Amino acid sequence: MGYTLISRQKVDFNNTPVTQLDFTINADYDEIFFTVTGFKSTTDERNLGYQFITSGESGYDREIQSTVWGQWLYAYDYSHGTASYEHAWDSDVGEASSTSTQFARLTMGGDTHKSHSAASGELVIYKPADTSFYKYFLSEASCFNAHVSDFQQYQQSMRTAGYVKETAALTGIRFVSCNYAGDQDANIAYVDIGMYGLS
Repeated sequence: MGYTLISRQKVDFNNTPVTQLDFTINADYDEIFFTVTGFKSTTDERNLGYQFITSGESGYDREIQSTVWGQWLYAYDYSHGTASYEHAWDSDVGEASSTSTQFARLTMGGDTHKSHSAASGELVIYKPADTSFYKYFLSEASCFNAHVSDFQQYQQSMRTAGYVKETAALTGIRFVSCNYAGDQDANIAYVDIGMYGLS
């Protein structure tokens, strides 16, 4: 049996931009799968970030440990970057540059005033309700990042693996527009997020 659609939220250009999108994580499923389509922020060079809330807690501020592999290609002159990786430290309130929660990055950001710039990806969370170990996840995302004009595109790819340093059940996830440091910044202008469950 395949994935079951649990919930879907969409912000499009006919709506007012939003500061965040929250999903309740259903404990009935062993695997939660998010699809993210067409993310744009109201400010250039912003990412789609996420954070979790657990049972018994009141804030989206869990510690997250992850490693990201990425590569880019510049479509204008076909230059490219070598594959590289980045280790993400604990994402928590104490490491944010403000008093806000620090968010893990799911996508790279683009120049949102360019018509072809957008980011899409997937996030899979394993055993979110199991209280015997940390909560592991995998994500993959791709971004077309306009440079000077619509046809001068950076294509950036990210693959991330990590875990939430919590044995408590994950009960929710929040998506926001964030900067590269993981601080919530600007609003979500466009995105379509679907949440699916696998028993």
